[in-house]
Amino acid sequence: MGRDTPRPTTRIELEEGVTEVAMIVQQEAEIAELARRSRSRLATKEGEETRRRTR
Repeated sequence: MGRDTPRPTTRIELEEGVTEVAMIVQQEAEIAELARRSRSRLATKEGEETRRRTR
């Protein structure tokens, strides 16, 4: 192995770290989407209640 080639265990650990970070980013994106949908549904529900009261 050359000096500039990482050891196999180091490379594997780096790949696992990248995979773990990617999974965390995906989970955070899913949580953000759920929160956005929840706010959207709440706004829709509040709008419906307002319309019922003004009729």
